[in-house]
Amino acid sequence: MDTVELTLSVPALGHDRYIGLLDDRATGFRQTDAVLVAYVPVDDWSADAREALAARLRNDGYGDALSLRLLAPRNWNAEWESAVSPVRVGPFLLCGTDANVPPEHDDATVLRIDPAQSFGTGHHATTRLCLQLIGATVASGDTVVDVGTGTGVLAIAACRHGARSALGVDTDVRAVENARAHVRHNGVSDRVAIRKGSVEAVPSDVAADVIAVNITMRPLRSMLPALRSRLAPDGTLLLSGLLTSQRSAMRTALDNHNLIPDTETTEDGWWAVHCRPRT
Repeated sequence: MDTVELTLSVPALGHDRYIGLLDDRATGFRQTDAVLVAYVPVDDWSADAREALAARLRNDGYGDALSLRLLAPRNWNAEWESAVSPVRVGPFLLCGTDANVPPEHDDATVLRIDPAQSFGTGHHATTRLCLQLIGATVASGDTVVDVGTGTGVLAIAACRHGARSALGVDTDVRAVENARAHVRHNGVSDRVAIRKGSVEAVPSDVAADVIAVNITMRPLRSMLPALRSRLAPDGTLLLSGLLTSQRSAMRTALDNHNLIPDTETTEDGWWAVHCRPRT
């Protein structure tokens, strides 16, 4: 699917306002001190959406700040295999399905991932942050839920790290197909299930030991009640996909749903957090 790249030439101090406006459409953001770039699937963009964004910019004094570019679909597998080296993240090594494992990583738990059109190869900070939390959190015999599974890498990593079972869910049918292929390729089909849907696709009577979520803040914040209800009383909620500038707002949302952040980590302007239920 084509993607619309939106470039907003506004100071970093004002980025949160526009991230909030675009969060329900965008699949990702990039930030510098003077520019915010958002990526929106072309099917989720419209003339009305453009005018609403342009009007907000004009009202804020940034009348000429918006530029748009249409990005054609990319051959992620070809780019991955030709240009990307294996990535070590804690106990895990992420590499292509046919890549050789460098001898210096013989001790690693190998995760073989080809991205296709899904998110989650280990080359983005949000994936690395979540994998670090999984490596430090998941224990033998745990049950794990991965919401917004993308390539399936987090669910696969959890089971390769000792989890008894994992359920990954994603609303994108292509991601579901891609994740299922990775589950088979990594030899965990007996422990990892992939379903189409969001958190509602996770049975309401589940009491997961660990729930991992790597998505943007607006959908994440709206699903906190459903996530909390599917977490075991002594379970752990791992959140990534959040900008460091969103930390305060997200901590407030967590507190409102009786979730306590007890470990936080950052990388390249992204923030991830390990939470537990308030008892």
